Amino acid sequence: MKELIGILFSPQATWSALAEESDSKIKSRLLLILLMAAIPPLSFYYGTTQIGWHSGGELIKVSGASAIPLMVLFYLALVASVVVIGLMTHWMSKTYNAQSFPIKGMVLIGLANTPIFLAGLLALYPVWWFDILIATAACCYTIRLLYLGVPKLMQVPEELGMLYASALFAVALVYVVVVLGATVILWEYVAAPVFVDG
Repeated sequence: MKELIGILFSPQATWSALAEESDSKIKSRLLLILLMAAIPPLSFYYGTTQIGWHSGGELIKVSGASAIPLMVLFYLALVASVVVIGLMTHWMSKTYNAQSFPIKGMVLIGLANTPIFLAGLLALYPVWWFDILIATAACCYTIRLLYLGVPKLMQVPEELGMLYASALFAVALVYVVVVLGATVILWEYVAAPVFVDG
């Protein structure tokens, strides 16, 4: 918990402290990241199936049976983002003369995603306009954490760190576009939500 609070409120000191730790201690953070990635899907499942949201004066919910595959796919998409972008972080490390190994890249991306994971708690009570506003703010802060974390954790000079983080941000944008395309296909043919009146 101390590290998560540090990432949110004193990121530079937290990234610097993490950079000083041994490889095995850095690797141990991966389990926490996998657990944090479950926060948004579980919150959305509860919020959309148990609480619901108001649309046009009526309460709308998603059936529990149709929400389960959506929750699983949502979790897999979040974990895949950490794995894919983390592996790209490691792969690019040679270009930027960074000190890296695959799980270190995943930990960097996972910890940078902390605001997104924690913002998922708001889905417990879905108010769509508010959730989208907070999610946008969380995404912006995640980008800031990425730019702060890359130079420290990957141990590269500040100017190289900026280029490195920008390349990772570009990879993340491509990943988001792929996920959006996959979502449209999956919602149409595989895991369509079933809406029910509250």
